[in-house]
Amino acid sequence: MRRQHFTNAQISAIVSSNLWGSAIFGLILAVVLSKFDKRRLLFFSNLSMGALMILRVVILKFPMQLFFAFISGAISSLSGIVLTATLLAKTESTKRYSVFGSQFSISMAANVLGNILGGTMADRLGYSFSLLFAAILQLCSAFLIQKIGNVKGDRHLLRGFSLDTVQKRVFSYYILSNVLVGFGAGLFLNFSNLMFYDLFGLPLGSVGLIMASAQLMTALGSMSSGFLQRKFGTIRVLLTCYTAVVPLMLSLSFTRNLVAFSSLYIVRFMLMNMVNPSFTVLVFSNLPEQMIMSANGFGNLLNNSSRALAAYLYGWIVEGPRDYTKLLLVSTLFYALNALLTWWFKKRLGKLIS
Repeated sequence: MRRQHFTNAQISAIVSSNLWGSAIFGLILAVVLSKFDKRRLLFFSNLSMGALMILRVVILKFPMQLFFAFISGAISSLSGIVLTATLLAKTESTKRYSVFGSQFSISMAANVLGNILGGTMADRLGYSFSLLFAAILQLCSAFLIQKIGNVKGDRHLLRGFSLDTVQKRVFSYYILSNVLVGFGAGLFLNFSNLMFYDLFGLPLGSVGLIMASAQLMTALGSMSSGFLQRKFGTIRVLLTCYTAVVPLMLSLSFTRNLVAFSSLYIVRFMLMNMVNPSFTVLVFSNLPEQMIMSANGFGNLLNNSSRALAAYLYGWIVEGPRDYTKLLLVSTLFYALNALLTWWFKKRLGKLIS
């Protein structure tokens, strides 16, 4: 986008549009289409994403980029909600941590390869070529989904259900954590490429290597999280990782050495993301089964709404490299609040939930 002379305000608006689409329209799609076979929904979402990626390369007008970003966010959100609901429905409760951890590790490993190839391809063959290649891969993945068996939809998604005291607190924690982490991450995470470029002048290939390293470390961390959960308990692992992120974010705010900054970024990324599967399983295993898809969609709504608002603020806060200190300090505050929330959750419910 920078190469196409988009301003920081325009880029942040496009990212914000993508997140609003994921937050609002993604939830609506998930609820409306929940009765359909989940395999068909995954096929539809992957096919649509591939087509939209091609359109975003071909049509570079700012208003159309806003529109394509919004629709892409909605369809991506639908795909994630359906995949999570399918895994939870088809996996025994005792195996959920290992299954979600393995799925997350594979996803991160694929992202590693994508970042390395994508960054290198963009630098040598051009941005348009690399994006079109990614679109072709997305379209191919849609047809691979046809190989899996049918997964029936949930025709009772909107039926009423009641929550006991523990379930209400679990759901409250899920909602508040999504808002805090969403806002904290939304301020800078979607603009990591720009941040490394503005602060250190790194080409996209070099940034891709840093992102790939972060995702590789996350994949390794996710594989080891099962052992840590068995030894120390899921909530304690979550609290430790969320608390450790706070001083890392504080250090990122003031560090301007490339090696030190990259190392801090990678460790922060690993700690926050390696426990995502644990967070998901912990919450949804303690909520009614008929609530899982709607709760997932609502959490996604709040998380991405927070990210969208934060992404919009990026364009106002960052006018030059010096403004990243201010941006990262604000982000640190929200990560600290999430750590405090997790401490409260552990104190209140640590012995009552699985």
